[in-house]
Amino acid sequence: MSTKATIAYGQTFHFYHEALDDDYVYLELEQVQFEASYNRVMVPIPVHIWEVIRQYPGIDLSWADKTDTEISDYVSQNVDDRIRDYEAADPDKKGWVSLCGGLVFGKADEPRDAQIEQGVAHYQRLRQHQQQVKAAIAELQQAQRNPA
Repeated sequence: MSTKATIAYGQTFHFYHEALDDDYVYLELEQVQFEASYNRVMVPIPVHIWEVIRQYPGIDLSWADKTDTEISDYVSQNVDDRIRDYEAADPDKKGWVSLCGGLVFGKADEPRDAQIEQGVAHYQRLRQHQQQVKAAIAELQQAQRNPA
């Protein structure tokens, strides 16, 4: 199973995220020249590929401006939905239903408060990461407007 989440692709390029890696996007180019040296790689990106790629955002920043209350409300609603789905599931499917969303909230058969605590912590970390990315983008954009 691939861990690549495609953003854009064509016959000679693939622009993607790796699963569970929110720090980078990746670009694979085939049939292009490149230069490599210590700590440096230069790959000329054909303009038609660049025009396709630049239409796509590199990262979801939708959590960057969420408040603690918005996060808590979102998590509480999702946990309540998970618990309801778990309780309504056929007995032979409860194990699977319990695991769905487990990376964020824990298992659906764990106490509600524990799931909420884990979910809030996850989304607060996500918000912090997105705020850092957003700040880095703003810094680069500012540098482009005011070159030294």
